[in-house]
Amino acid sequence: MRDFLDFFGLDEDPFRITPDIDYFYMSSVHQEALGSLEYLLTSEEGFAVIIGEPGTGKTITIRKFINQLDENIEYAYILFPNLTPEELLKAVLEDFGIEPPSDSSKNKIFSVLRDFLINKKNEGKKVMIIVDEAQNLPVETLEELRILSNMETDKEKLLQIILLGQPELEEKLESTQLRQLRQRITIITHLRNLSFDETVKYINYRFAKAGNPAVKISEGVYRLVYRFTEGNLRKVNLLMERALMSAFVDNSSTIEKKHVKAGAESLRLNIKKISFSSSVPVLFLILILIISGVGYYFYSDESGKSPSASTESIKKDGYLSMKVKAYMLNMREKPSKESEIVYLLKEGDMVSIIDREGEWVKVKKGDITGWVKEKYLSLR
Repeated sequence: MRDFLDFFGLDEDPFRITPDIDYFYMSSVHQEALGSLEYLLTSEEGFAVIIGEPGTGKTITIRKFINQLDENIEYAYILFPNLTPEELLKAVLEDFGIEPPSDSSKNKIFSVLRDFLINKKNEGKKVMIIVDEAQNLPVETLEELRILSNMETDKEKLLQIILLGQPELEEKLESTQLRQLRQRITIITHLRNLSFDETVKYINYRFAKAGNPAVKISEGVYRLVYRFTEGNLRKVNLLMERALMSAFVDNSSTIEKKHVKAGAESLRLNIKKISFSSSVPVLFLILILIISGVGYYFYSDESGKSPSASTESIKKDGYLSMKVKAYMLNMREKPSKESEIVYLLKEGDMVSIIDREGEWVKVKKGDITGWVKEKYLSLR
């Protein structure tokens, strides 16, 4: 392995697949995920959820988040949680270094955990439970987490919970059995594969972190890697590692397309082919958009605005458009911080002001209406 690294002028393997936060790449979507977790810390929300397909970077994102936590935050990290409610509570206690009581009834375990949380709150500390691969949690265990999140003092919650999982987790959360839990989740982020440009930057970033930002890569290699992996982080790592080894065996200091193809063959990766039949709906949609655009052009006046959305009609109705300036902002059912959350606005969202009560304003976004504090809004 040392010869392989020396051959390319590398200090270490740049594409090892074990999650290493030193190699964490801050793509736009991973930045959003980290931001949502950081928002959880500063808010009084009970849950944050990160959803992503395998290989999109859920685990390395949560490890990056954990690595930057302050000392006043304690957490239990539960992995592969195919656990009953009682087993989960025990696992949480054990991760906090607490011996589960000999009386293993759920009520007793729950009581011990509550006492622990109250003590930590009195010490001025925050406590979190992080569950990775949460799609494996049984429905009754997810419901137990909702009950845990109810624990609070007169002023604030005792516990915050982060769930990370594959799309199957979101399907569970949307089920009728878990509707109460889903209503409590206002922070949810979806991780996706990297775009082509992000994939190029990711590969170069990895080489630079490993000690050689000038590894020779022939024309067309990046595009071929992207076609085989579709920007999936795990697949990119695996394929680039195999391509490097193939080039090393070939005694080539330049990574060429043939080395990528050899790596893809060993991994049994194939380029997804788009059939004509599958592309027809896309072509049809593009045609509809073009036609709609032409129709809109003729329907609009010379200023490019539809007559139905004129400035005069907006003034007549008393609506004022404003922009959300907070990173995330809860839209509540009533003008009160204790009121039910009906929607989560994000920075940059545009809303219409339709009513006012003290420091609160009633806003409308699409078909959803709710109350927010005006200080978190700004004019265009």
